[in-house]
Amino acid sequence: MATLTSSSSLLLSSSSFNLLPLSHSSISRLSFSSSFHSSSSLSILPHSSVSSRRFGTHHVAFTTIASASQKKKVLIVNTNTGGHAIIGFYFAKELLASGHAVTILTVGEEGSDKMKKPPFSSFSEIVSAGGSTVWGNPAEVGSVVGGQTFDVVLDNNGKDLEAVRPVIDWAKSSGAKQFLFISSAGIYKLTDELPHVEGDAVKADAGHVGVEKYIAETFESWSVFRPQYMIGSGNNKDCEEWFFDRIVRDRPVPIPGSGLQLTNISHARDLSSLLTLAVEKPEAANHSIFNSVSDRAVTLNGIAKLCAQAAGRPVNIVNYDPKAVGVDAKKAFPFRTQHFYAEPRAAKTKLGWRATTNLPEDLKERFEEYIKIGRDKKPIKFDLDDKILEALKVPVPV
Repeated sequence: MATLTSSSSLLLSSSSFNLLPLSHSSISRLSFSSSFHSSSSLSILPHSSVSSRRFGTHHVAFTTIASASQKKKVLIVNTNTGGHAIIGFYFAKELLASGHAVTILTVGEEGSDKMKKPPFSSFSEIVSAGGSTVWGNPAEVGSVVGGQTFDVVLDNNGKDLEAVRPVIDWAKSSGAKQFLFISSAGIYKLTDELPHVEGDAVKADAGHVGVEKYIAETFESWSVFRPQYMIGSGNNKDCEEWFFDRIVRDRPVPIPGSGLQLTNISHARDLSSLLTLAVEKPEAANHSIFNSVSDRAVTLNGIAKLCAQAAGRPVNIVNYDPKAVGVDAKKAFPFRTQHFYAEPRAAKTKLGWRATTNLPEDLKERFEEYIKIGRDKKPIKFDLDDKILEALKVPVPV
């Protein structure tokens, strides 16, 4: 049975993270019922002072004026696992800060062990900001949300048409005006010409491709977002942590290949700001695919160096040939081992979006959280590392 938690009052003071053209002239207090629709009336009361609320380590004061004709009712269908889980959390926070009504439907059960971990353990922030949280099966989305209807629906869960079709069909039949989908830049075909840009060839057998095609056939107003690797408070997929684990223990950091391969890491706040722009500028975002990435690439060796810089410690990088040492690089390393990066061309040209990702600073935030949860003291197994280092005759500190 789905659990619904909601709040009927939202105080918008300041929050979010280097927003684009989303700020307005004054801080307002918005009061609305939990059955808020875009046509509902709002009472707007002046708020005399501007305050800022911490989100991660970024402080931005901004203001919001609510207009009944501008504000949308948005449903976010959110995955309960992996690196994409923080997308729904950041997006919900940003939408609420901009005066929209938000319900976030998370796959699974509210009382499960997964919900005790970030970002789900911070969902109270969504409720306290005026949003609603529900849990259940996306295939039964209509009953999970109790028959509510929405202006905009985002699917941040399914990776193939079987998983997403029920959400698309329900959204269409219930009268949603706009459908947004979190796809993946991983569907691009390998190419000699980089970075990947919107319109480049994709893998025909990739599950996300079938979803993108069905959405375009079903909705008049739609947008697709293709993120890569993400960073941000509450992320529960090991990426930068993999490097921290080795750096804080003075262990060598084994990186496959030359280490000069380029990839792309973006802060989740950038994707949430891009999604919010699509909600607020549907005409500009319509029928568009957006690479949801930072506008700067980083080398694999560079990630290790930046993580060491964030930790204030030295780093010993060991580059190796996976075949020569007999390991599967996919199991031994958290990133793809070839060049893999895209350019956010459509986001900039169609929506006027700009990236705010700053890896040196963002990694400091992540390292602070790494220390806070005590992971630097936890026992970590390095079996594959030891196999690699033994084959290379690289000594490991005891």
